[in-house]
Amino acid sequence: MSGRRVSGRLGQTALLAGVALLAAPSSRAAEYVPPPIMPVPNAWQGRSEAVVRVLDKLDAHIETLTLKAGETGSYKSLSVTVRSCMDRPDGLPRDAGAFLDIQDHRAGDVSPFNGWTFSGDPSVGVFESPVYAVQLVTCQGDLVAPAAPPLPPPVPPPASMLPPPPPAAAPGDSDDASGDAPATPAPASPAAPVAAPGDGEDQPDGAAAQPD
Repeated sequence: MSGRRVSGRLGQTALLAGVALLAAPSSRAAEYVPPPIMPVPNAWQGRSEAVVRVLDKLDAHIETLTLKAGETGSYKSLSVTVRSCMDRPDGLPRDAGAFLDIQDHRAGDVSPFNGWTFSGDPSVGVFESPVYAVQLVTCQGDLVAPAAPPLPPPVPPPASMLPPPPPAAAPGDSDDASGDAPATPAPASPAAPVAAPGDGEDQPDGAAAQPD
């Protein structure tokens, strides 16, 4: 029994020593190691059809359009064109994205929509209209190559976002703008020494004679 107790105590002592060693602060500061960049291959796969839901806000009617890539569907004054549709393959979080061209042909100042919209996050691409709400439901059909439409041409920023030009220098600030220091006036020449009184001949007339 004594041998078992001694071995048990030795085991507990070794365990406590290991815990204390792990808990002891290290002299080397912790360093952040960024995770390796591992792109997910085949993150999107192309589909041949897109299912788009249109809500008419005036009468609460819901219209479902099933359109193939390159096909245009219409509902009342609204037209929807599917340029491309893709979804996630098996093993990844479910999501679908479609590049849509949406236009409202009724009179008004409703801007057309041209861009990507996603079923998992409808707030990414929104067609702003007071009458219609358009949402992508899913992508389905045959598997096709995931091809994105061409990028739009770059648009220069508006003049309000450009930096203001540097202020023009005033006419009298040419010397200051050049950075030259003002000229220092030359020191005046020292005055001639004045003879001290009591030098005989140089003493002015009428000066009082010194007593003997």
